[in-house]
Amino acid sequence: MVFVGLDYGRKKTGVAICHEGIVLPGDTVFGSWSRIKGKLEELALRYEDIEVVLGLPLSASGKSTELSLEVEKFAEWLMQSGFIVELVNEAGSSAVAVQLLGRKDRKGHVDSLAACEILKRYLKLI
Repeated sequence: MVFVGLDYGRKKTGVAICHEGIVLPGDTVFGSWSRIKGKLEELALRYEDIEVVLGLPLSASGKSTELSLEVEKFAEWLMQSGFIVELVNEAGSSAVAVQLLGRKDRKGHVDSLAACEILKRYLKLI
């Protein structure tokens, strides 16, 4: 089983992959749900058996936000498309990614590092 972490954003979505116990950042996806789904389909063809771990952006108090409701709809859409999807609270994952990178960026490196953090959190739970 290969785990694919996603740090969802309306403009860009960070991607991370855990293969044989190693978590690495992948290429950031710029654009729509369909583009993200296309990337997941590409990974499913490459690795055969994938599980998607999607960051859920809850408020600091752990409550739903406008974006978390969108992420839940996105997760449902992916599940209807045949993907296994798990949601993980992503609070602070971008801050960890900025610390690791040492700066913010526009190319999506922070987003994929945040996806790595989300994926690592999930792997600690299972």
